Amino acid sequence: MANRTLSISAVVMTSILALSACSDADNTPAKTASAAQSSPPKLQEKEDLSPFAGFASARFGSDETAVRAAWKGSLRDGGGSDTCRQLFQDPRPAKGFGTSFMLENGQFVRYDIDSRERKAPRGLQVGSSSQQIRATYPGRFEEQPNKYEPGATDFIVTPYTDSDARLVFETDRDGVVTRWRIGLPPAVFYVEGCS
Repeated sequence: MANRTLSISAVVMTSILALSACSDADNTPAKTASAAQSSPPKLQEKEDLSPFAGFASARFGSDETAVRAAWKGSLRDGGGSDTCRQLFQDPRPAKGFGTSFMLENGQFVRYDIDSRERKAPRGLQVGSSSQQIRATYPGRFEEQPNKYEPGATDFIVTPYTDSDARLVFETDRDGVVTRWRIGLPPAVFYVEGCS
């Protein structure tokens, strides 16, 4: 009798386990399907938003204190006036100025890069080619002749986000990026900076 009770108990336990496994199996596809239907985070939009909104934690429109805090290093005053000033990384790299920040009427409006230390949105940088710009920003740019260098081109990129800011790549006559900047119009279009 004990063997028979043990056999019945084993059958009952096995049945309960099998039913609960079926129940979990029935629920698993539904969970997986709903997870698959939810859209993945739009990481590219987040990447685009930050640089077109400012530099690190300093948003366009913020003051000099915010720019200095976002840089987290030393910045040298590059002169100018109360209406337009530039701050430059200090020390400067061996070639060029590295990174600079423009302030108009005390508000942060633009930053410039002329070294390979930093990348523009979507990974381009000083040294990238005109072909890479065209391939990276299809339908989002316009080309203009550079104001000072014959045969050189400036690419003005409109962001994929809702922003007034623009990204400007300056290329040399060989089609190689020599510098780039992001900022708000009209400041982003000042060829000479605050000069």
